[in-house]
Amino acid sequence: MTLHELIEQNYHKLSDNDLHIWQYISANEAACQDMSIDDLAEACHISHTTIIRFARKLGLKGFGELKFILRWQNQQAPAGFQPAEIEQVAQDYQQTLEYIRTVDLNDLFHVLEHARTIYVFGSGSIQQLAAYDLRRVFFITKWLMRTIDGSDEMLQVLPRIEEGDVIIFISLSGNNEFINQVAEQLKRMGRTVISICRIQSNRLIYFSDFNIPFFTHQVNTGLKSAYWSMRQIFLINEFLLLRYLQYLNEQGRHL
Repeated sequence: MTLHELIEQNYHKLSDNDLHIWQYISANEAACQDMSIDDLAEACHISHTTIIRFARKLGLKGFGELKFILRWQNQQAPAGFQPAEIEQVAQDYQQTLEYIRTVDLNDLFHVLEHARTIYVFGSGSIQQLAAYDLRRVFFITKWLMRTIDGSDEMLQVLPRIEEGDVIIFISLSGNNEFINQVAEQLKRMGRTVISICRIQSNRLIYFSDFNIPFFTHQVNTGLKSAYWSMRQIFLINEFLLLRYLQYLNEQGRHL
């Protein structure tokens, strides 16, 4: 697993200092693979213990294993960008749009309309932006929608999610450990869980009352860092609103 994938999987654990370390490493991968922990600490203007904590938050034993992954990444020769990726990404968009355009969402909208509060939580940076976007898109409705920022706030809010509340999880893989632990606890509490994640078998779907999948794949950019097309989540947000307006229209109602 690459560092980029580890960051995505464990993003909810990372502090501002951790993100600062990651920004420096991602911008200086070749140099960092030969740095000592003290060199990296000096470059980032933080303590070496902060770097060790950063590595352990990613599930690594320490800085040595982090450097090993960096060297491994840099030894992988990029295959080069393939023009066929453009068509594949376009197909991901088309399949996602076809699904959200045609799937029956009546039961989902009924639940959302009658929810006391709708909480939205994203597992990573793009997913959290998508959570903000979902709240923005549905601002014109009367729904009370609240975004949850980070794992600490999630743990604070969790005991206060009451009967009649709904939570929407936005995840790339659906296998984020923290989200799945929270989703499992919410299911035991009898709360309604909605998930938006890429189409594949994953644990988050198992804990979800409703799942909205999107089609994507890891794009071969020719670069060492992993890249996933994720704009589909924002398309889902917009089409959810359009489908809700259609739902109201069919019932002779309006906002």
